[in-house]
Amino acid sequence: MYGRANASGGPDGPSSTGPSSTGPSSTGPSSTGAAPPGGLVNALVHGLSILQMFDDDHQVVTVAQIARQIGVHRSNASRLAATLHALGFLTRADEAGQYRLGPQLIRLGRLAGAGNDLSRQAAGPLRALVRLTGETGHIGILDGTDAVTSVVVDGWHTVRMHSRPNKRSPAHNSSIGKALLAGLDDTEIRRRYRGRRLSAKTPNSITSLAGLLREVELIRARGYAVDDEELETGLRCLAAPITDAAGTVVASLGLSGPALRMTEAAVADLAPHVCAAAAEATRAIGGRAEAMPPAAAPDASAPSRHGTTPAPDGGHRFPAASR
Repeated sequence: MYGRANASGGPDGPSSTGPSSTGPSSTGPSSTGAAPPGGLVNALVHGLSILQMFDDDHQVVTVAQIARQIGVHRSNASRLAATLHALGFLTRADEAGQYRLGPQLIRLGRLAGAGNDLSRQAAGPLRALVRLTGETGHIGILDGTDAVTSVVVDGWHTVRMHSRPNKRSPAHNSSIGKALLAGLDDTEIRRRYRGRRLSAKTPNSITSLAGLLREVELIRARGYAVDDEELETGLRCLAAPITDAAGTVVASLGLSGPALRMTEAAVADLAPHVCAAAAEATRAIGGRAEAMPPAAAPDASAPSRHGTTPAPDGGHRFPAASR
């Protein structure tokens, strides 16, 4: 449940919503080759900036792209890439002068994931929720204006939503993202979206800051967020917040499924179960879980009708804030 909205709730400042059409997005030193801030090792900054060039859309980078990105001569870029290759952080791709991420990052990523107490501790309630409902479950965190999936538990329905850890989505388009944004105060939301365009993934997407602020107000009032085919047509999702000991929203937990099964009636049935699982995840990480309103509390002794007999589609749209 939502308490006092906080002014941070995630990394400071908006993140890039995706790479530019000209290549990997810039996350390191500027293309001018300017020296890094005092106290930083220039060569190390360049090496790490090369690794940050990779994303879902850029799984191979070239020496020429590296040179442009970090602002060095092509020969220096080639030596940097060769050094990362020798240490196992890059591996050569099919064409000369092209590189992919290397095996050392798999090892380090496994260690980092194993140490993620929030994801590990919150995954138990999520797995129980997926067993109950059959829908695919997620835990997500906020990175600027992106929602990043940290845990995915596949549902048991034959037709179900498929996802993967580390998937990034615009927060304003997704239920896990909107549940996280609702944990921020309006001033912080405005700061993060200042000068940014709210992308439309479907005709149902929120495309204005005013519409987003109305939506998060509704989410705070009812305690959970709904993605009514806003990220992908035919996909409907809902999510509730996970809070820490200070009451700050640090993650969100939710379910996703095909819209034909996740009808308005099904979402109404699932919402108290999702909120209860998020509250259990909150307790698992040492947070404070507020009691759910009596009318919303699920009957733990009764299985979810959604998992056995999906409610028929009454042709309704979800009640939502004006976009």
